Amino acid sequence: MKILAVANQKGGVGKSTLTVHLGYAAEEAGLRVLLVDMDRQGSLSHTFAAVNGNVPGFTASSLFGSGTPAPTDPERLSDTLSIIRSDEILSSLSGGNKEALKRPAKHLRSLASKFDVCLIDTPGVIGLNPPMTMAALVAADAVVCPFSVGFYEGKGLADLWNEIKRVKSQYNPKLNLIGLLPSKVNSKSKEEIEGLEMLRPQFGQYMLPGMLAERTAVKQAVMKLKPVWKGVRGAGHKKAAEEWLSATATILAKLGVVKQ
Repeated sequence: MKILAVANQKGGVGKSTLTVHLGYAAEEAGLRVLLVDMDRQGSLSHTFAAVNGNVPGFTASSLFGSGTPAPTDPERLSDTLSIIRSDEILSSLSGGNKEALKRPAKHLRSLASKFDVCLIDTPGVIGLNPPMTMAALVAADAVVCPFSVGFYEGKGLADLWNEIKRVKSQYNPKLNLIGLLPSKVNSKSKEEIEGLEMLRPQFGQYMLPGMLAERTAVKQAVMKLKPVWKGVRGAGHKKAAEEWLSATATILAKLGVVKQ
């Protein structure tokens, strides 16, 4: 099982939307997918409704406990898709106990034989209080970082990269930065496009190709609880579908779970 964290210290950059679509794409590729919602807002959990009659499974805060989460298996949504949902206790977690920071990695690895890929959605904060993003990075094989384009983003991305390097050096030397993904970009804004082109040379190979533009079709797909590439209508929707299919395929290929 490959574990991917979707992270950025800023909220509103599309982390949950990307995690959801990576889940859709991975399942469509025939993979056994485990979704983990470490964001107290629970957007990932809200997207995937419980299936009547299925066992609820344990929640994300249980991953920080010293014992084995119970029940043993995460909540099943289908034969190939399962979820560990967000819960209220996440809000009260503290990163003072560094051993607890490593526990999600241990618990998730115990499920490795049952899944091909694990996708972790994280809150818009990096640090030990709360510890969810740090714990996700400690557990992950790789991380992808969606980001919005603006005046302050260069500094924010530099801070994010420094945090990822700190996790690599102190906790998880195998952590691989798949890339920085421009997200919610206003493709009609000359300033944003120019700003993005200025950022690309700064981060070189770590900047993923293409971008995810701010499009109505994406918002509508999220509200309808389906991938943006389903039921395509119109040129704008087609462009959105192409962008999201390309981005998710690139990320999953770099993670090593599909061929591109």
